[in-house]
Amino acid sequence: MECPKCQFENRDKVKFCEECGAKFELECSVGSRINDGDSLDLDKGWETHISKNWDPDLITSRLKEINFICPQEASVQTAYKLSYTMTPGKDKLARIHHVLTKNRFKYTLIYSQDQHLDILPYRASKGKAIRYLSYKWGVPLKNILVCGYSGNDAEMLKGEPLGVVVGNYSPELETLRSAKQIYFAKKFHAGGMMEGLLHYQFIQKAKGMVPDDN
Repeated sequence: MECPKCQFENRDKVKFCEECGAKFELECSVGSRINDGDSLDLDKGWETHISKNWDPDLITSRLKEINFICPQEASVQTAYKLSYTMTPGKDKLARIHHVLTKNRFKYTLIYSQDQHLDILPYRASKGKAIRYLSYKWGVPLKNILVCGYSGNDAEMLKGEPLGVVVGNYSPELETLRSAKQIYFAKKFHAGGMMEGLLHYQFIQKAKGMVPDDN
């Protein structure tokens, strides 16, 4: 989890930056959690939606037979996200999928940065969370802009909203460069996000200052 103030890469789910002490106001846990509204309240409707057929304790017990994954620390585990560490390797992901599917689990598996392995309910992901909010707020997906930098952002970036990949992106997103609605910014971190907003003239279009191409 990157600090927007000092760009330090923190452990997932921490509430304050471990480098500069800045308070984090929003953490979506790879799309398994939504905080919205002025007070950033936990969206209970989203939790109810993704909880269907989700049994984290049983999934955890079945994955114990796989010796090449290691659970991350307890502080990053949540009710709707199981996080592991795994180094790249031939057929490793296939093995995990095999164990999960033979036990008839419904799940979403996200592997990013050659180390982070997250298992979520099958209804959860960053892209699905964006679609949920689009429906809830009545905002068309084409009027939403999303930004990302790592592999766990790929599914969200490939959706209908306008996408921005910031300059400090992980090489695993390079395959998205040919996508029509994804802009690769040159600047890093928040600077890349601002560059993307300018590229799409996003704020100007929202205010009706320039024609909306959509």
